[in-house]
Amino acid sequence: MSGQVIGMNTAIYTQSMGSQGVGFAMPSSIIANVYNMLIGPEHKVVRGSIGISFQASMSSAVGRMYGFKNGVIVSTVTPAGGASKAGIQPGDVIISIDGRSIKDGDDLVADISARKVGTSVKLGYLRDGKQNAANVVIGDRAKTYSDLAGNNDDDDNSPQESDAGQTKLGITVSTIPPAVAQKTGIAKGVIVTTVRPGSFADDINLVKGTIITEINRKAVTDEASYRAVVTSLKSKDDVVFVVHSPFQKGGGNSYVGGTLP
Repeated sequence: MSGQVIGMNTAIYTQSMGSQGVGFAMPSSIIANVYNMLIGPEHKVVRGSIGISFQASMSSAVGRMYGFKNGVIVSTVTPAGGASKAGIQPGDVIISIDGRSIKDGDDLVADISARKVGTSVKLGYLRDGKQNAANVVIGDRAKTYSDLAGNNDDDDNSPQESDAGQTKLGITVSTIPPAVAQKTGIAKGVIVTTVRPGSFADDINLVKGTIITEINRKAVTDEASYRAVVTSLKSKDDVVFVVHSPFQKGGGNSYVGGTLP
């Protein structure tokens, strides 16, 4: 060791007043950045944001289906955020920042959050398998975070079931009820009505009430289109769903998937 500070322990609070042997530390580079912001003119910590949300972790099947190994697939785009103004869309896969390849969401957040609000960054991204680039202006994360949050109102609708997909996927689906369509703003797709315990769908955490709008990059607009895609699936196929929660108004795409047994 050369005697340089590489990190600092941070305080935690627990009901038992004990740490249970778990330690928390923050890199010294982050501490220096926070310190400089606190003693600066605004006397507060400001984190950068490009105005998107994404899934923290995804199955490797999702990457294979959408043609990427490293990167972040965009779930939602804040209308007034930098990404939206630059033309970034849900489903785009961000793969680089200023020419540097990014590994995952943690890598993306660490880079963007440390940048100064008002500066711009060049994002490399994939759309429909084609590589693109866009200059995105960094915004204040505190001001854009609330726009990415949705409502969590429950819904007691019990849509009628469909038998399609029971054998291969372990789910039944139905058309999206009008009340759910009005709440979510999603009218085209199918809604999961049952999930068989121990099935493929259960294994990948596809839950009852989830709205499916795409399977393996093919649009699912109704029960007929759902059955058409499911019928073509076979053992060992990668299966990736684009899904939405009925409890989150205006929520963006989420991607769940796996490999059929």
